[in-house]
Amino acid sequence: MDKLFHEILDSLVAFLLTLIPPALGATVLMLVDDGITWTKMLARLSVGILVCYFVRGAIDVIFAPHPVVSQALGFMIGLVAYKAAPGFIAGASTVIAELPAQIRDRLLALFPRKDQK
Repeated sequence: MDKLFHEILDSLVAFLLTLIPPALGATVLMLVDDGITWTKMLARLSVGILVCYFVRGAIDVIFAPHPVVSQALGFMIGLVAYKAAPGFIAGASTVIAELPAQIRDRLLALFPRKDQK
């Protein structure tokens, strides 16, 4: 049981250590942006951190570069995701808002219509 606890603790520490660089980068970008609300700040921060984490993992698996190189690439892609988050959120909300009407139109197209005279 003691060994399991130490393995879980080691995994948690390793996970948190991988989140520190993207969190620092997103925090620096938050300091540069003026007039941004706390909710937008937290949303952008989480997008930057998550994208950086998963992109870095994918880069490590596909290309297997030096850890510093993969961390730098993940950091830069996380910064791009941080800046692109508002546009992505706006586009996704537009698509989601139009989705019920599109589904309704597709379903109505399956049924024959009565001709109105």
